Amino acid sequence: MSKKYINSVKINENQVKKKYNKNIIDIYDIFATTDFENYPKIIDLDDEFITYEYIESKKYYEKIKGVEFIKLVSLMHSKTIFYKDVSKNKYKKIYNSLYGNIKYLKKYYLELIDKIENEMFMSPSHYLFARNYSAIQSNLNYAESTLKKWFKKVENKENERVCVIHNNLSLKHFIKSDIDYLVSFDGALVDTPILDLYKFYKKEGYKLNFKYLLKVYNENMNLFDEEKLLLNVLLILPLKIEFVNDEYINVVNLKNNFNYIYSSMNVVNENK
Repeated sequence: MSKKYINSVKINENQVKKKYNKNIIDIYDIFATTDFENYPKIIDLDDEFITYEYIESKKYYEKIKGVEFIKLVSLMHSKTIFYKDVSKNKYKKIYNSLYGNIKYLKKYYLELIDKIENEMFMSPSHYLFARNYSAIQSNLNYAESTLKKWFKKVENKENERVCVIHNNLSLKHFIKSDIDYLVSFDGALVDTPILDLYKFYKKEGYKLNFKYLLKVYNENMNLFDEEKLLLNVLLILPLKIEFVNDEYINVVNLKNNFNYIYSSMNVVNENK
């Protein structure tokens, strides 16, 4: 009898079969050298498919959504940490890329607010944007100053702290069973832990009490000062807001974007 797995993969006889992925084999080899056990084990594999054990989900209640999930993420990061050498220009490339993006967004939003403020009658979406423009300006200024602080800390470093990152974190990839599990490691890789945090925040975390979740994360996997600084830059950078010909869509998009912007402010203020 077929069932449906948490990531929509059909299974039979309590097994999950997915296409072969060399990347997963490499990540699982790293897990095998640690005592991190919270992932579906491989039952069988060949040149075409990998067969995993099926993890039965149990009902559970969390007072604050995502706490058990973020604890498991911090556990995975802490158990797989190591240091690797970096080239002298790696941090400079990161700095130049982010600095260029900040300058682009500053120019883009300045031109947009100038255009909107010169309108005789503002549309509801333009009025909403104008009312909240100062938040965008504040976030971009903070991102620029924090990026410069980060670069001063790392410009002469010759190594960095890396770990296994899931690279597609989502609450739907967390299963509560006899123990907690993370699933769907198809895109996993070895990189800085803040990438997992940033990508999860951008996708789902900003809708949660991420300020508290980050505090829980740091209890198990304390971020270094330079990691906090770079994470804060990534978190507080506003997305590019673009208007379309549908005013209802514009208003909804703006509300979502400003929810993200104000949420980022609160998170960053606690993560200094």
